[in-house]
Amino acid sequence: MKESRLSRRYAKAIFDLAREEKREEASATDMDRFADAYSGSELQAVLNNPAVGVEKRKGLALRIANSLEVSTLVVKFLSFLIDQDRLVYFPSIVYHFRRFLDEAMGRVQARLVAPSPLAPDTKESLALALKGICGKDVIFKEETRPDLIGGLLIELEGKVYDGTLRTRLQGLRATIERG
Repeated sequence: MKESRLSRRYAKAIFDLAREEKREEASATDMDRFADAYSGSELQAVLNNPAVGVEKRKGLALRIANSLEVSTLVVKFLSFLIDQDRLVYFPSIVYHFRRFLDEAMGRVQARLVAPSPLAPDTKESLALALKGICGKDVIFKEETRPDLIGGLLIELEGKVYDGTLRTRLQGLRATIERG
C-alpha cells in the first residue's frame, strides 16, 4: 500500500513537470526506455545497493540514461529518486505515470487475449464498441493464447469480459450438470 501511494505521488509530480514542458508522451517514452533497461536486470541491483555510493549510482544511471537518449527532465528525476533512495519504486512510478497520461489523453489501456492475432479492422471495430461502453479511446495490449481455441477475453478498467470458447463450454457443462 505504501509503495502504491508513494509511486502515485512521484508519478504525479513528474507528470505535472512533463505537462508544464508539454512533453508528457516523450517523457513516458523516456521512462519506458529506462525502465526496460532497469527492470529485472543486474542494473537494478546495483542502482539500489546502498553499499555503492550515491554519486557512483547516479553516475551509472546518468551514463545509461544518456546512452538511451533520455530527456534532461527524466535524468533529473532519476537522480532525485537515487538521492531519496526511492529508485526501487521506478517501475511502479512509470505505471502510474502512464495511467495519468492515459487519463489526460482520454484513453484507457485494455488487455486483449485471443487465440491468434486479430486483424487490424477487427481490433478497430472492437475498440469503437468498447469506446461506447467506457467513453474513452481504447488502446489494446494484445496477448495471444492458442489454448483458448476461440473467442476473446478483454480486461478493461477492472472488468473482465470473457467470451472465450472455454468459458462458454464450461457454462454449458454446468447447465447440463444441473439438469
